[in-house]
Amino acid sequence: MHILISASQGHHRNFLSMPLLQDTNKLGCLQRALFSLFCITYAAIKLICTKVVKTRSKSSDGKVTNVTPVSLLEVKVTLPTKLIFEDQAITKKYDPSELAQLPKTMLGEGTVGSLFKVILNCGSIVTIRMIREGFVKPNDLESWINFFGGIRDGWLLPLQFSFWYGGEAFIVYEYLCLGSLEELLHGTEGIQFTALSWEVRKHIALCAAMAIAYLHNQVTKTGNNVVCGVVKASNILIRTDCSACLSGYETPYLVPPATIIRRNPGRVAPELRSSNQNYPKMFTSKSDVYSFGILLLELITGKRPTVTNLAEYLIEKIKKKEGLRSICDSKMEEAKESMKEMIGIAQNCLSYDPKDRPSMDRVVQMLQQLKE
Repeated sequence: MHILISASQGHHRNFLSMPLLQDTNKLGCLQRALFSLFCITYAAIKLICTKVVKTRSKSSDGKVTNVTPVSLLEVKVTLPTKLIFEDQAITKKYDPSELAQLPKTMLGEGTVGSLFKVILNCGSIVTIRMIREGFVKPNDLESWINFFGGIRDGWLLPLQFSFWYGGEAFIVYEYLCLGSLEELLHGTEGIQFTALSWEVRKHIALCAAMAIAYLHNQVTKTGNNVVCGVVKASNILIRTDCSACLSGYETPYLVPPATIIRRNPGRVAPELRSSNQNYPKMFTSKSDVYSFGILLLELITGKRPTVTNLAEYLIEKIKKKEGLRSICDSKMEEAKESMKEMIGIAQNCLSYDPKDRPSMDRVVQMLQQLKE
């Protein structure tokens, strides 16, 4: 009797638990269905994100653009752009948004702003300067960029393109693979460095002198002659035929004189370094001539003017009568008569009184008359 009752009780308990088991099975089916739906959705999203096909197309205006389907995980933000200046002959291939957003390689930190090397999607290489904020008002910046963009000469590195992207201004220049005179003069010897011969140095000096002379004969909108501010090796860029062109000539119109003077020790004329508060520290064609005289000594000696006071260095060498060989760069094979002549030109440029310095037109003539 006892056994029959126990069996009946057990059967009753199993009967009561059947609805609970059915509910549990339904819950498990629902979870599996939701999990399967999640997996399918995730796979679809991953497929969309990973199969982003980049195609290159050319628009009717000649610009090379990338047509890239928008990924769910990557959204490219484009800021407002505004054109400042463009050279109609070559700028159809430039897209401001592309130029601003492409990866950049730092080339240097100049007075006006940072300089970058940029490889465009079409394969071309350009140099881009990002203008430092706060030096000049936007309207003045645009005015000066348009003015210098309109200046064209074979010895000047031209401004090709300029634009605003968001709140930042950019200037685009041609990229010269040999870099600057400063890199060639003072770089470490190796695969990418070859000591400059005297003939090449003479040619670079003449190219730079012609560039400055050309600028001195240009007139600004206010009726004043254009000046360079400071002539330095980092602004002398070298072409593959070893000719040179001047860059950065817009600097004194975008940056306060005091900032340029402070950032260029050893290169500015003595009247600009004067502590006399009544003397206006303004760049002139004669202060450019002094700065060019320092550049000539840098070419001759191979020494950095920021490390060695080249004007005093020359005077000391002449006083001690140590000879031409002791003055000239040891990387050059032999001392030549034309080196002595160039030292004389440099001395004229470095005259303490600005009135005693020659004009850049005259400097060009003297350099052209140097002996071979």
